[in-house]
Parts: sequence; C-alpha cells; structure tokens
Amino acid sequence: MTDAIMAQGMKWLSLIGLALAALVGGILLLPEAPLPAARPVAQALPAVVAPAPPALPAAPAPIRPSFDVARIGARGILVSAGRAAAGAEVVLFDGGRELGRARADGRGEWVIVLAEPLPPGMRELSLSARLAGGEPLSSEDSLLLLVPEPAQPQAAMAMLLPAPGNAAAQPRMLQAPAEAAPERQRLGLDVVDYDEQGGMRFAGSAPPGVKLRLYVGRDHAGDAVADGAGRWSLTPEQQPAIGRHMLRVDQLAAAGSVAARIELPFQREAIPDDMLREGRVIVQPGYSLWRIARRVYGRGPRYTVIYAANREQIRDPHRIYPGQLFAVPESGTSAESSRSR
Repeated sequence: MTDAIMAQGMKWLSLIGLALAALVGGILLLPEAPLPAARPVAQALPAVVAPAPPALPAAPAPIRPSFDVARIGARGILVSAGRAAAGAEVVLFDGGRELGRARADGRGEWVIVLAEPLPPGMRELSLSARLAGGEPLSSEDSLLLLVPEPAQPQAAMAMLLPAPGNAAAQPRMLQAPAEAAPERQRLGLDVVDYDEQGGMRFAGSAPPGVKLRLYVGRDHAGDAVADGAGRWSLTPEQQPAIGRHMLRVDQLAAAGSVAARIELPFQREAIPDDMLREGRVIVQPGYSLWRIARRVYGRGPRYTVIYAANREQIRDPHRIYPGQLFAVPESGTSAESSRSR
C-alpha cells in the first residue's frame, strides 16, 4: 500500500515538473513586445555660421624722411630738422657725400647740426632714412641751399623743392635772405627750374593774394596768384625757345595797373633726347648731374646714382665739365640703397 502511494506521488511530481517546464519554455518563447514608435525627428536647427574674422588693417604706407626746418648760421653751420619713421636712422646727403646723421625719436622727429661749416655756393641736399632691418627710403623733396660768403651772411637762403612731377606743390622758403625776409611783402623771383620733361618753371615771392603776370621777352607766359604764405609759381604752357631770354614779372594792383615789376635774364638750355648711348653720356655745355638724372631716371635727386658710379672722375658733384664720359646705371635703386647703408 505504501509503495503504491509513493509511486502515485512520484507520478504527480513528474507531471507537475513537466507542466512547470512547459510553462517556463512558453514564457521564454513568447514574441518580443513591439518597441514604441520612434518619435519624429525634430526639424533640424539652422546651421550656426561662425562670424568671419575681422579684416586685418592695411599695412601703413612707408614714411619717407622730410625737411621741416633748415637754417644756415652766420659761420655757415647748417641746422636742419624734420620727420621720419619713429626710430629710423636719418642721413643727410650733399650729392653722394654724407654730411651728418641722427636717430628719429619716438615722435618721428630728427635734428642734424653739422659740425663743420658748409663752403660758400649753391648746393642741393637730400635725405635717406632706414629702420633696423628695413630698406632705406629717400626723401621726395630736396633742400636747395645758398651758402653765402663769410662777408655776406645775410644772403643765406634755404628753399624746399617739391618732388618732380608734383605740379600742385610749390617751392617753400625755409630761410629767406635777410633783405627779403620781412613778411615777404616784396616781389621776387627765387627759382628758374626744369621739370622732368625739361619744361621750365618759375617761382618766387609776393604779397599774399596778389595777381602776377609773367612775360618771356614780349610774350605773355601766363598769370599766377601768390598764396597765403606769399609764394607763387608758374609753368608756362608755351615753353621758351632754347637760348637767352628776359623774364618780366608784373605785380598787378586791384585796378589792373602795375604795382611792382622785376626783370631778370635767364638761359634755357637744350638736353638732347639721345644724350644717353650704351649706358654712357658725354658731358656737353649746359649739362649738370641733376639734369642728366632727370632725363634718364625722371627724377633730379637721383643724380647721386651717377655721382656714385663715377667717383673717380667727379670731385664735386656740382662741377662737371664738357668732354667727361660718365657711366649711367640703368636703375638708381641698388646704387641708392648701397649709398644709404
């Protein structure tokens, strides 16, 4: 009996075990529940564009050295001052000869006082300035000096000549002869010059605002008006012929009558177009280094290039003689740079 009951119990236990196994298997084989539907993708945000970097400021234009002040003392000592790039080394030249040098301060101002007096006569000075590690820059304007004889210190004159081709600029007197100094109220002719095309230009002083009428011989050359500083200039439309002429300058009164007049002779010289042959020039009467450079390079101050290339022949750049044969470099850039270093 007992064995029968135990056998019956084992049977039920087996059936319960099979039922539990089936139940567990069914649970394990149930299909996976569907995932919730994906949410719609939000509308894409507009792309954020990074602001463009600010434009770099343009490089400042190079500052060329310039004259502001020039004065010749009683003993022929020149004091000059002007502007250049701050910290630049400024060199003062008389032709190819260095006269002095100075360092521009933090405001770009420089002063050069010569240790020795300049010899009497007319000369033209120029500047060169260079920053550390940079290229030298030459001045555009030049300084025209009349150094008087020791017995006539009152005749000293210093005039700033504008760059060739700058028709709007006028020569500016930095030191006038003593007899012409009081407020520039006297009519005067200071400059008879040639432009880069060989045309003549006249300039001088007069009372501010007055009208001037110029004549070459009997021909009316043109009219000019003195500016507020008492300066006037004129480049005649009809250029004088080659040769000697008489220039007449009339200062006109309000009614048109002549209030003052000056007459001065002048000579217009010819510079032939074929003066330069195979990189050389033969000096002819009337030539000067300034005029040769103006014809060849378009700028008179570059006569220092010709001077530097012919030092063995030229003792004084203001004195050359007919028959001399000069080498003329093709470009003044390299020669000027080497001269300024």
